[in-house]
Amino acid sequence: MKQSGSLVTAYYMVLFSVATLVGLGVVMTISAHTITALSAQSDPYRQGLSQSVHALVGLGIGLAFVYMRGRLWLVAAWLCFLATVGLQVLVLAKGITSGGNTAWLRIGPVVFQPSEFIKFALALWLGSVLANKGQTLRSWVDLAFPALLGLGVAVGSVAAGSDAGTAAVIGLLGLGAFLVAGVPWSKFTTIVIMMTVGAWMLVMVSDQRRARFAMVLNPEVVPDPLGDGWQTNLAQWSLAEGGLLGQGLGASRSKWYLSQAESDFIFAIIGEELGWLGAITVLILFAILGFGLLQLVRLHPDRFAQITIGAIACWILGQALINIGMVIHVLPVIGVPLPFVSMGGSALISCLAAIGVVVGLMRSNDQTAAVVAPRSRRVLQAAAVVGAKEVAV
Repeated sequence: MKQSGSLVTAYYMVLFSVATLVGLGVVMTISAHTITALSAQSDPYRQGLSQSVHALVGLGIGLAFVYMRGRLWLVAAWLCFLATVGLQVLVLAKGITSGGNTAWLRIGPVVFQPSEFIKFALALWLGSVLANKGQTLRSWVDLAFPALLGLGVAVGSVAAGSDAGTAAVIGLLGLGAFLVAGVPWSKFTTIVIMMTVGAWMLVMVSDQRRARFAMVLNPEVVPDPLGDGWQTNLAQWSLAEGGLLGQGLGASRSKWYLSQAESDFIFAIIGEELGWLGAITVLILFAILGFGLLQLVRLHPDRFAQITIGAIACWILGQALINIGMVIHVLPVIGVPLPFVSMGGSALISCLAAIGVVVGLMRSNDQTAAVVAPRSRRVLQAAAVVGAKEVAV
């Protein structure tokens, strides 16, 4: 009974934190993008509307996974993984380059980022291929085929487009899956070393990445305010200007100058407009989300669910830490969005689809469904009653 209660608590912690972060993201996207929109003489609410539409699309895709059962999980895992890797390969051939990264693909009127969907697909796929390995993970052959090979293809295809930030997040996702799957520590350590060497090589082949890492490793060297360090300087000034309570919603001055204020540096705008209390609230929401996901990993009786949710947790929490680390200058600027909050349709849809998988895995298992489903129905019934009363009034 106690375990069932803990599962339910963790389940609602995840839903509450995600819903709050998405709502905050829509509001802050409107605020951060206002100056850019007005300077271009366009609708200042357009990006907020776009973010809301993407949230609805992500919710719709997530709901498809909520009601998935049985062997459909295995079919979906392989289809999603093969499709997203294929799209990423197509990006390398015909993709759109922006900011030095070749990461976007245009299909008709739609422009999207396949690398964001690889994260979601890889978490599901690694859960499916590692769930039944058991003691065979002690063998390099069983570990490498297909899990390590698939992870290498995902990381390599993204890194080939010079998107080092997304490649790093995918690497963290893979490590999370291997850790929960029970890969022996000797092999896990070897994988970490291999990934570290690969990351070092990615840094060394780019002058810009080397300069950004040098600024973090040598904080006593003051960067050129108009050179590679200007974004980091402005982000830190934004947080400092916010003080305890902030300048007020929409009152940020840094967004006039800060590049990618609505995406990579949205946390700086939150700190300036909503103050340290707003920034700390975001940290608390991610802490709640992380605790809820880790509780689901610990208490869920199914191995596939444990590994998949563990991979999703490492992806979303790791990406959040990287993004916030960029803003406060403890990590180099590598261009990853803040999950659920930053502007970006592909990232938001992918994250919400992943949460749909988490909810679906909770409801697909007989033991967890018996606990979660009745409470969910009562919540929906209560909402329906409230809505009916409002209509009657």
